[in-house]
Amino acid sequence: MVAFVILHYKNMTDTIECIASIKEKCPKKSYEIVVVDNGTLQDYEKKRLLKETKHVLCNEENLGFAKGNNVGIRYAISNFHPDFFVVLNSDIVLLQNDFISRIESSYQATSFDFMGPKILTNGGDSVNPFPVYRSLNEVNRAIKKSKQLIFIYRSRILSFLLSCYMSLKHQLKPIKPLENGDKSMYDVAVHGCCIIFSKKYYEKYDDVFYPETFLYHEEEFLEFRRVNDHLISYYDESISVFHKEGASLNMAFENQERKKLIFRNQEIIRSLSLLKKLMMDAKMD
Repeated sequence: MVAFVILHYKNMTDTIECIASIKEKCPKKSYEIVVVDNGTLQDYEKKRLLKETKHVLCNEENLGFAKGNNVGIRYAISNFHPDFFVVLNSDIVLLQNDFISRIESSYQATSFDFMGPKILTNGGDSVNPFPVYRSLNEVNRAIKKSKQLIFIYRSRILSFLLSCYMSLKHQLKPIKPLENGDKSMYDVAVHGCCIIFSKKYYEKYDDVFYPETFLYHEEEFLEFRRVNDHLISYYDESISVFHKEGASLNMAFENQERKKLIFRNQEIIRSLSLLKKLMMDAKMD
C-alpha cells in the first residue's frame, strides 16, 4: 500500500490535477492520498478537496516544506502504515499507469530507503540524480552568492543591469539545460519535488525531513543523512513524473519578481547556514 503526501499552498488547480493523476494512474484500494495545506485553504476549497480525498490536514500557518510534509507523513504512517509513501509537490503529475508496481519492483531489486524518479519538465532544472553541495567550501560559496544577489535585487537599477547581463550572456553562450540520468544508479541525491520513501526508512526516524528548514536545499539534508547513516538511495530512470516547477511560489509572489528573488535567497541562506552547522558538527565528531 502506498500513501501519497501532497503539500498544498494556494494553487488549487495544480493540487486537483495532481490528485486526479494519482486516481487515474493507480489501482483503487492500493493507495491513500493525504493533502497538507500550509495555511491557505478557504472553507469552500477545503470542502472541494475533501470530495477528492478524505484526508485533508490544515496547518494554521505556513510551516514550509519540511515541517509541512512531516505533518502529513506522520498522519499517513499513523493511520495507514504504508509500505511506501510518496512525497510530491502539488505541481507534480503522474504519467505511468503502473506507477505503484514500478515502485514495488524497484524496491524488490534495491531495498532502497528512498528513491527518486525521472522528472520531465518544460526545460527547467528538476533533475535526478540531483546535484547537491557536498563540502563546506561549496556551502560557503553558495551563501556568499545569495548575499550578493539579495544586495542586487534590493536595487531596481542593479536588478535591471543583472537581467541585461544574464540575457546577453545566455545569447552569447546558451546554457545547456541539466538532464536526468539515462541510467539507474545507487547512492545519489534526489530532487525534493518527488521522493519515494520505504517503510525501512521511516521506521528509523521521527522526522522524515530535517525540520528546521523552511524552503530550499532539503535535498542536501537528506543526502547528509544518507551518507552519515549509510542509507540506500536510488535513482530509477524507468519511473517518470512531470513537474510544472515553481507554480506555488510564483502564485505567492505574483507580479513581485524582485521580492520573490529576495525571499528565495534569504531562505537559501537560512537553509545552508543550518547545513553548514551540521557539517561542522559532524567534522568535529
